[in-house]
Amino acid sequence: MSQIPASSPNRESSTPAARWIELAERILACGRLLRDDLTQQAGQWQLNEPEFSVLWVCLHAPPQGISQNELAAELAVSASRVSGLVERLRRRGLLESRRGKSDRRRQLWRLTPTGRATLRSLMADLLPWADQLEDQVGAVSRKAAGQLLDELAKTLRAQTPNRRPAGPQLKKFDPATVVDDSIRRGSHREGAA
Repeated sequence: MSQIPASSPNRESSTPAARWIELAERILACGRLLRDDLTQQAGQWQLNEPEFSVLWVCLHAPPQGISQNELAAELAVSASRVSGLVERLRRRGLLESRRGKSDRRRQLWRLTPTGRATLRSLMADLLPWADQLEDQVGAVSRKAAGQLLDELAKTLRAQTPNRRPAGPQLKKFDPATVVDDSIRRGSHREGAA
């Protein structure tokens, strides 16, 4: 994504919607850059990005584990996507499942000792990368950015579909309102095939 300079005459950030779109695009671009670095490092451990994310969430889960639905919510992906991910990680010996004590139908996932060791080694490999970022951005700025993103995520998660402001509605396509570019440019000739 190329960032539009603040002085650009086409910049339409005067509306709240435009400002939030611009922020979303900037967060997305920065997230992609960070994820690319992490994915490259995780790839050395034969982990793809979604697998790494599942292991990371499980590392911070309660000791009893985390359900697939909770994993899906935390990762903002579908439960069916998580199902395939946890099964692959289980077959590799990085995750294990247990049945919930209060609800035997509920499957909880947690890291195996091998999964923990893999993440510990991966984190050690990431130290030079992390130190460089810390030196350039600073711990205070990183912490402040994290707090702001947590606050934004909390706000967005709290907006249930029933409470969200009405979003844009799809407009019905009306071919009568569409003007052919060739007609607009004057290059259309009557009777041409």
